[in-house]
Amino acid sequence: MMPAMHPHTFYRAIALAFAALMPLAAVAASTALPGDAHAQTAEEGDGGYTWALGVSASNGPDYTGGDKRGSSMRPVIGLDIGRYTISSGGGGSLLDFDLEPRYTGVSARLLDKDRFHVSAGLRIGGGRTHDADSPLYGLPDIRKTLRARLSASYLLSSELSLRSSLNQDLLGRKGGTTLQTTLQYEWKITPSTEIGLAAGFTMADATHMRSFFGVPADVALVRTPFSAYSPGGGVMSTDLGVEVKTAITDRWVMFGGVRFSQLRGDARNSPYVFKPNNYGVTVGLAYRCCR
Repeated sequence: MMPAMHPHTFYRAIALAFAALMPLAAVAASTALPGDAHAQTAEEGDGGYTWALGVSASNGPDYTGGDKRGSSMRPVIGLDIGRYTISSGGGGSLLDFDLEPRYTGVSARLLDKDRFHVSAGLRIGGGRTHDADSPLYGLPDIRKTLRARLSASYLLSSELSLRSSLNQDLLGRKGGTTLQTTLQYEWKITPSTEIGLAAGFTMADATHMRSFFGVPADVALVRTPFSAYSPGGGVMSTDLGVEVKTAITDRWVMFGGVRFSQLRGDARNSPYVFKPNNYGVTVGLAYRCCR
């Protein structure tokens, strides 16, 4: 069992994660990758825009740690205008075949060097409701909230990147703070097909952990069969993923992926985590245009 992390330790870990990337900016400013397609900064971009529109189908656990699965379909939307990106359903990742991360929501690239990228963004998410037939019924619902994101990525080579993303609930709806760090390797097996491998971990503070894995004392053994549980902050999960995207024509892109996740620490010990090791599958098709 992993011990809970003291809040000050959690925030020091966040600072260290970004501190590990920030010194690389000095190198990024003066060192270009051979054949790098992103030699221009955001200010020197070519203008214009790129958009993607499609649909994806996914299958995964009903909730993180649940032992029942469900399937769903959702729209895939991506729009890239200069330094700004709008993405939903993974549409941002389809706008180009490159290592630059594009996150869900609205993002703005603040620093766009050859190797080093920094962006900030906003998105709505983080909610969870509990139906009467759900094992979580009786636990407080988690309202969706507005989350701010600060992200940094560094290209270690033309195929390998290290990226870290800090997310914060802005509305005080008990979404808390999370930090996701990922090492990602991408390569083109043909001029039109790219495979990506990713390995990473997610940390969360006590507020986030208690919302998604805790049992408040006032509902424990009364509205829910679970005993009271108050997890602390720390490493929440580790993840491995494989993604493939291929341009089947100049405009149509097919994509898919499998992601394996393991809950860790206090999240894994939650009384309603029945399957701490789980996976999700996504496939989709999108049309993209035009720059």
